Amino acid sequence: MALVTDTTTESGLPDMKVSVRQVFGIDSDLEVPAYSEPDEHVPELDPDYRFDRPTTLAILAGFARNRRVIVTGYHGTGKSTHIEQVAARLNWPCVRVNLDSHISRVDLIGKDAIVIREGMQVTEFRDGILPWRCRTMWPCASMNMTRAAPTSCL
Repeated sequence: MALVTDTTTESGLPDMKVSVRQVFGIDSDLEVPAYSEPDEHVPELDPDYRFDRPTTLAILAGFARNRRVIVTGYHGTGKSTHIEQVAARLNWPCVRVNLDSHISRVDLIGKDAIVIREGMQVTEFRDGILPWRCRTMWPCASMNMTRAAPTSCL
């Protein structure tokens, strides 16, 4: 990973910027935030992955400016993989969420759980995917939104 600017923070935010030209081989002066060290949620890097320039620049612009990016296309064309491979090169944690008919509102929002705390049985709320995701800056590759059960999206 090519270091361009050190922007170390203690807030869990990216701690450096990298050159798109050096990391992705794309002719651009864009610099994007990155982490100097990966964590357990950084996708595995595929050294043979070939990046589509316009899609990659759109994803990187989202990373650089903290904006949402929607990548559309037919199933199986590599939309989520593309996001994961960008994240892998920037050491950004990334979560893939399959919104299929097996996911429920409980999975997305959360639920009450009975736990033992200090020898006492108590009920506490356990976050689902969405509240957990809202507390992170991580990219989230969501797939098959048209296949989500209607009751999950209410």
